[in-house]
Amino acid sequence: MQCYRLTFTAPFHVDSRGNHYYEESNSFIHSDTLSAAIIATWAMIDPEQAQQKAQQPGFQLSSAFPFYQDCYFLPRSLNSQAITLTDDRLQEAKKLKKIQWLDSSLWKYAFNQTSWVDKLTICQEVLATSQQALPKRLWLEEERPRLAMERANNHAAESQLFNFSRIWFHEEGGLYFLAKFDSESDQKQFEMLLSLLADSGIGADRSNGNGCFTWKPGKNPGLQWATNETAVALSLVNPAPADCHTGWLENSAYKLVSRGGWIGNTGKRRQRLRMFAEGSVFAQPLQGRMVDVTGEYTEHKMRGFFVKAG
Repeated sequence: MQCYRLTFTAPFHVDSRGNHYYEESNSFIHSDTLSAAIIATWAMIDPEQAQQKAQQPGFQLSSAFPFYQDCYFLPRSLNSQAITLTDDRLQEAKKLKKIQWLDSSLWKYAFNQTSWVDKLTICQEVLATSQQALPKRLWLEEERPRLAMERANNHAAESQLFNFSRIWFHEEGGLYFLAKFDSESDQKQFEMLLSLLADSGIGADRSNGNGCFTWKPGKNPGLQWATNETAVALSLVNPAPADCHTGWLENSAYKLVSRGGWIGNTGKRRQRLRMFAEGSVFAQPLQGRMVDVTGEYTEHKMRGFFVKAG
């Protein structure tokens, strides 16, 4: 597995609801958004091959998670959500429930249900680490007032103000993701597309310079590709029919999310899709499937990205 670190040179906005909701932005990038941005970049430089690339992209991506310096955060595995606390620590229960991200070493403790709670330091409410040298906040969210525009004539819509949210990352932090390639040529091609995406930006409001970043290779945070053992999803996953055999969800811990949005450069919505969220745990990795979420347009690859949990 290859690791890529994204350092943002401008703030970004990623729609957290997929329904034109600008008042709130995700602080990380889901795998479907990231892979769709790569395919859309390919379509700009080689539109004739875009359909084939969407069907056989040659890569599998995790979602993009926070990092700070050499500290890599992972989504807290959902089998660690239920915490048994001693009587003298019950007042910490609400704080612990809010934790979304654990550093890689703490993440392994949490999955194995060891005394990881005794090892953590909470920062920024949703972040927890076993290290001490972290800034008070790794990212900030700002809101700016905007005036809505009429699509038909590009004129300002009267009395239609809204707030537009953007995420600013610490200068020594950003997002990273993991990737697995079918071949060396696929990796080279992917890195070329990633460089183009870095210049054009990811997310909303790119015409105003939002979402731009630089990238460089990073260090794998000690994770291995899962085969037949208990696995944790590091991407969104839509199961294939072959995954849905008898008892396939036994001893699993998962969360479902609904994903939607817009088809690029069309002004049309794409089909909403329910998927397993990052951090979902299964007895074995799921294959995932190709799902047509754009009707008469292109298909979108939904292969899952699974790692060993130990």
